[in-house]
Amino acid sequence: MKKVLILEDEQDYVNVLTQLLAPEGFKILSANTVRDALNLLEMITPDLLIVDWNLPDRTGIDFIKEVRAQKKFRKVRIVMNTIRDAESDQLAAYLEHVDFYFTKPIKPEIFLSKIKKILE
Repeated sequence: MKKVLILEDEQDYVNVLTQLLAPEGFKILSANTVRDALNLLEMITPDLLIVDWNLPDRTGIDFIKEVRAQKKFRKVRIVMNTIRDAESDQLAAYLEHVDFYFTKPIKPEIFLSKIKKILE
């Protein structure tokens, strides 16, 4: 079973992603702050991180930089899922080696298909 950690401060949106991914056999964990996500990463290594940009304590980009700096997480797949749609934001995310960048709201079928492809 593939593990997915969702870093998102909007609980309703976490619920939407969980309802989309759980029936496909993914084990879902979530955190609403960078600090909480980093604490979870001390205990588990997920297969996929789904990261929002705007978070209460730091940015999703800050989180991704910290994760990518740790050797044990270099193979973890990362998807940025945010309301921010500027090309410069997408470029910043790709420069931090995200695997894909989705803007909210997602199109469920496309999102799920891309997640499955990323995790193949």
